[in-house]
Amino acid sequence: MKLIARIALLLGVAMAGMWVWHRWHLRAVDESITANSVSAATSLQSWAKAPPVKRAFYGRRLEPRDIVLHGAGQSDRQSFDAYSKAVAPARPMLMMRYVDLHDDLPKFFEHLRADLGTARDYLIPQIGISLNEGGGTHHYEAATAAGKDDAALQQICSGLQSLARPVFVRPGYEFNGPWNGYAAPSYVAAFRRIADVIHRCMPQEAAVVWDWSPDAELDQQRAGAPAAFAAARWQQFYPGDAYVDWWGVNLFSPPTLSSAATREFLAEADKHGFPVMIAESTLRGASVHDPHAAIDQWFAPYFGLLRGTKGIKAFCYIDWDWRIYPQWADWGDARIESDATVLEFYRSQVLNSSATQWLSGGADRTTTRTVLRLDGK
Repeated sequence: MKLIARIALLLGVAMAGMWVWHRWHLRAVDESITANSVSAATSLQSWAKAPPVKRAFYGRRLEPRDIVLHGAGQSDRQSFDAYSKAVAPARPMLMMRYVDLHDDLPKFFEHLRADLGTARDYLIPQIGISLNEGGGTHHYEAATAAGKDDAALQQICSGLQSLARPVFVRPGYEFNGPWNGYAAPSYVAAFRRIADVIHRCMPQEAAVVWDWSPDAELDQQRAGAPAAFAAARWQQFYPGDAYVDWWGVNLFSPPTLSSAATREFLAEADKHGFPVMIAESTLRGASVHDPHAAIDQWFAPYFGLLRGTKGIKAFCYIDWDWRIYPQWADWGDARIESDATVLEFYRSQVLNSSATQWLSGGADRTTTRTVLRLDGK
């Protein structure tokens, strides 16, 4: 009995030590993702009123030096234009688009070229490439890793070159989401194969983004998996520094804006020396038609995180009324132009009202390429 009691005591001490270490680590993470002395107790709402922090610079492909790239999309062109008009003159520079590797790729790029050609600004595509034909039960990343999709990858290469402009690409985005079905070993091998093709075909003008979902981590926590192990889960999917240009994160539900897993991911990106793109984001679980709740629960914390995190170098917003889609009907109306109070707050965040410009929006070819450090600039 004495031996059992001693073992129990040792286990208790070890668990207490792990808890103390974890609390210390999270505090260090909080400090590492902010470039000022804001304490962990400071609310994200107050961050949204503070001047933006000075951005880190890691020297990665298409990384701006001191500012944040502004993007929007996933929507149809009409919705993209409505958002652009609502935030003018701070129009988005990045346009989000999606394609599956087994889709009609020539047709996809034909439509994308047409959209880009009629835009008033020199827009940069931000393309998510899925490897599951639209559902987790049809994932095929193992086949891609084995070379069975090499012909499609060559079509991706030709399509990217046909755009005749810089581009961000997210292969197998939301890699950790169970809704995608990806297995870590085959995902890593597929990502490397895709990244190699893209880097060979566009060595300077394409940036490959490794894109993570904190909502998937929240689902894990609800099932009993603690946030402390989130890093161990995403590390299984990491292709390696040589294959990645940016780290990406998708922010939807309000808890993702302040979760321990999100804070740790941002800190790890900084530690590895990679800029972070908020590759997808939208108001979820609320509605702009309840503007004060929308601002308090989502928009203020969102811009607080964006303004206060030195490693975030791009963000993309999805300006949709999610209620019209049956699978997302409970997400609410996220169109900022649908409510005057929300629009006023949003514009106050993106219009560079502080003394130092921190956000870069839509512009002409020369200006945009200079921001992305191309053409010898």
